Amino acid sequence: MFGCSNNKKSSKSGEAEIVIISTNDMHAQISQFPKFATFVKEIRETYPNVILVDAGDRFSGSPFVDHAKERGKPMIELMNKLGYDLATMGNHDFDYGQTELKKRLSEAQFKVICANIRSEGSELGQLPPYLIIEKAGIKLCFLSFIEISPTSHIPATNPEHLEGIVFADFKDEVDTYRKLKNESDAFIGLTHLGVYADSVLAAVMPELDVIIGGHSHTLLKEPKMVNGVLISQTGSRLHYAGITVLKFEKGKLTDKSYRVVDLAGIENPDAEVVAMIETYSNDPDFKVVIGKAAEPMKYKENVASMVTDAMVDQAGCDFAFYNSGGIRLNTIPEGDITKGMVYQIEPFDNYVVKHELSLPEMKELILNRFNSETSDEYRHIDLFISRGSYTILQDKTGKGVDVVFKDKDGRKLTDGHRYKIGLSNYVSTTYDFSGKGKGEKSLLITEAVIRYLQKVGTVTYNKKRTYINPK
Repeated sequence: MFGCSNNKKSSKSGEAEIVIISTNDMHAQISQFPKFATFVKEIRETYPNVILVDAGDRFSGSPFVDHAKERGKPMIELMNKLGYDLATMGNHDFDYGQTELKKRLSEAQFKVICANIRSEGSELGQLPPYLIIEKAGIKLCFLSFIEISPTSHIPATNPEHLEGIVFADFKDEVDTYRKLKNESDAFIGLTHLGVYADSVLAAVMPELDVIIGGHSHTLLKEPKMVNGVLISQTGSRLHYAGITVLKFEKGKLTDKSYRVVDLAGIENPDAEVVAMIETYSNDPDFKVVIGKAAEPMKYKENVASMVTDAMVDQAGCDFAFYNSGGIRLNTIPEGDITKGMVYQIEPFDNYVVKHELSLPEMKELILNRFNSETSDEYRHIDLFISRGSYTILQDKTGKGVDVVFKDKDGRKLTDGHRYKIGLSNYVSTTYDFSGKGKGEKSLLITEAVIRYLQKVGTVTYNKKRTYINPK
């Protein structure tokens, strides 16, 4: 796959070659691990100096991981099985809360690092900012950063899971770690920032030789070069693995390259890993049928409509809103709907929070989110609705200026009423709108959906409920 190579002279007195296998944004896709295990084994059999790293977001994406009896543990066990050396934190690695995260980190047989997390006063405890790994007499220093929102100054996860943790902007941290360049033979960023921010990091920290990134789910089939720094990323959900090859002569880095490998082409999945996957996925609770889809739900809004209808029905609300990013199963085929499918839709264990909002406050909730994107090109519907519909009205610049709400019978809502509104605790906490502080905690959203489907039996969702009236 990579051509012939002579690695006998693997020290600072001669030539050395280090191969880094990388993953990012695996999102609990354990079904990919048997092929990946075979690939890792083949690379290790071919090259003597191999390092296996992950650039964050290991959790949130499979019911067999996210709703395991010990949440997230299957991913850690599989990563231990494959012999990962190092990982960084992604925003979704906080999704289970600090108690569960700390347990999973204690079980990991690999190091987890991040330089812009201040967590010494939290339940999680402080993570190391960097790690130096030595192979063939070569010192490789890995430095890690995680993305944070420019407005909330935290990663994109539920703020309730971040108590006692402070996050710094990576750009404010680089000066502290420039000296690591002189303490290593190769200086590598292992980041969960996204390709754009990785490019910024390369611009402000040219001391780095390589950035192995994640977060934006970008598949870079060729490396991106910025300021002499090689940037890589392998998409998401473990469909691809990254290979970064570093060559040294007398301890000096002389060549660096990167390519991706499509794991679909790997034959002979690892039998031991297949057996592990079967054990994780054999919980009969995931296979329980709780309802039926009369026809396919072809779009994310169709699935979200089912979720919001369940929130209204089970929490006793007039309307409910659920965010697009919180829907993790975008389509549902015609036929049986199982508990496992519901857990795929909502892997976060969010719960319903009930608010009493006026019509202007409902409009503010929608518009603040819609207008948070400064470019009209990126503005889109983010909050899906139950028991009605709405249309965002735009001005000539594309900015949303009003929202027209209608109830389930098509009647326009008018001022003068307060409505019981169901939101997820994530939306309630992180979205900008008046009326905060009035929320009442209710039931888990997954439980609401399960009860709703058991109650109604067969459902049909094939219509839009949200619209944009263009300028």
